[in-house]
Amino acid sequence: MSTGRTEGELREDIEQTRQQLGQTAEALAAKADVKARTKQKVSQVKEQAAARATQAREQAADGWLSNPSALAAAAAVVFAGIAIMLWRRR
Repeated sequence: MSTGRTEGELREDIEQTRQQLGQTAEALAAKADVKARTKQKVSQVKEQAAARATQAREQAADGWLSNPSALAAAAAVVFAGIAIMLWRRR
């Protein structure tokens, strides 16, 4: 029973199959490593949360500075609070 392939070709096919099998085994081992996958997911979530927090801080700071009426309203509330405190002390 001859397949028409040389011994060298067969050896090359065997080596290629071994490499594929090794890669498959590594992929399965990585999927089975729940602890490592969990750590990776936690790291991703932390990075996303930090990015969102930074973005929210920047938007909040920009909101006060770019909206003069909101800034004026906040200043009026602070001024009114100080005026009431001083009036009560009399």
